[in-house]
Amino acid sequence: MQIPNLIRNFIRKRIVSECILLPFFYPEEGEFESFQEGYRLVSRKTGEELADDAPGQWRKSWQVIARNGMDDPFFVDFALGGGASPVYFAYHGAGSWEPIKVADDIVKFEEILTALAALEAPCSLEAIAPLTDLNNEFYRELADDYARENEARAEPEHKYFSVFIKDLGADKVKTLVFLKKIFDDESFAATKDRAQNLPLCVFNGIEELALPIQYKLASLGVKFHAREITFSELIARHG
Repeated sequence: MQIPNLIRNFIRKRIVSECILLPFFYPEEGEFESFQEGYRLVSRKTGEELADDAPGQWRKSWQVIARNGMDDPFFVDFALGGGASPVYFAYHGAGSWEPIKVADDIVKFEEILTALAALEAPCSLEAIAPLTDLNNEFYRELADDYARENEARAEPEHKYFSVFIKDLGADKVKTLVFLKKIFDDESFAATKDRAQNLPLCVFNGIEELALPIQYKLASLGVKFHAREITFSELIARHG
């Protein structure tokens, strides 16, 4: 696939800020197609597509250029030329893809990200307002995140959860694609082998990150359960 130079240059800069809502993951060099797995593609190797141009589905011409810390995608429409396309954002696990325009083009998006990365959170809405449109759903949430009080950021009172799946749901392929991304398995076969042992723990961590995974599993029709754990248990499991 031919990637427009403006998009390629944007990816190479890998602009990352403190905010979990902004781009954090970028495609590695030569891995742009693999980065589309779970969105446009089931698997790069097979070329099987998830895309469908029906309303609410992922369009065939949409290409993911970055993901935030919650695995929500930022993407452009290659049917519009890629570099000239507006940049869109969408929440995953919502049951359908509802694009939110976050910049008129990739150049403007890069300018916004560079300016936001220079800010130190928490900061006032006055500092963010000139950079973004606060009537935009995405930027309203972003502004709230940047404007949180010092105490809330300095000493968060986290709850910790483990999430286990009991089956693979009605569409096993989509579930396996999701699991491959969670575990960062090298191959689809490795994920299939892992999924033979159910129930399978798919997450250990803070509640804020456990919830999106539960939403996604629910949208896939996967049976699961979440159990609150102590911080000591979390450390032991990661160890």
